[in-house]
Amino acid sequence: MMWTIAKRELRMYFGQLTAYLVVGGYLLLTTLGLWFFDTPFNLMNSELGSFTPFFELSPLLFLFLLPALGMRSFSEEFSLGTFELLMTKPIKLYELFAGKLLGIFLIFISALLPTLLHAYFLEQLLQANDHLDWGVILSSYGALLLLGLLFSVSSMCASLLFQSQVAAFLSGLFLCFSQFYMWSYLAEGINDLFWYQWINNLGASLHYYGLSRGVLSFDDLAYFIGFIALFFHIGITLIQKKRQ
Repeated sequence: MMWTIAKRELRMYFGQLTAYLVVGGYLLLTTLGLWFFDTPFNLMNSELGSFTPFFELSPLLFLFLLPALGMRSFSEEFSLGTFELLMTKPIKLYELFAGKLLGIFLIFISALLPTLLHAYFLEQLLQANDHLDWGVILSSYGALLLLGLLFSVSSMCASLLFQSQVAAFLSGLFLCFSQFYMWSYLAEGINDLFWYQWINNLGASLHYYGLSRGVLSFDDLAYFIGFIALFFHIGITLIQKKRQ
């Protein structure tokens, strides 16, 4: 049943311009930022052979990409009146939420896979004996997948709160931004070392950049798995309240 829901989501997104605009916009902005715009993310402005700018740029784009995908997951069901119809189906709540999450995550992966071409083209610019560290790059892509999953499930929770897709998008953007940046900002204003570390550890940026350096840390993995599970539980709870 979960896969059935995921396929329904994919048909809904690709049946309209939403998926094409979001995926195409992400790929266009990534290409311009890495190769054409004179920014700190331009691969030619950094150490040649380093693909790090891509992994610094992508979270900024994900802040808009994933709320744009997640905003309609439930908001559109509410506005069209199809949520009540879904509730009459013999489907478990976790299957409904997980199926919609899987659909969004597959679109996200379809946007991420073509970016491997940037790493390939960068390697072609290196001298014959120089190569990119593909082990670190693949580890960094793993960190991106975890971050994308966290942003996706957060955005879906925001979509459960509002019938308006605009309100759902703004709420999802706020949730993702807060999770990635807010905790580190709050920690900067604390003088006590214990509380600084404790609050800073609540932010996704610390754990994302830890994994993107190619270092597999149990703390970083546990952070993403824990928060993804937390928002997943919140999503199911919100569906239950909406059904009642």
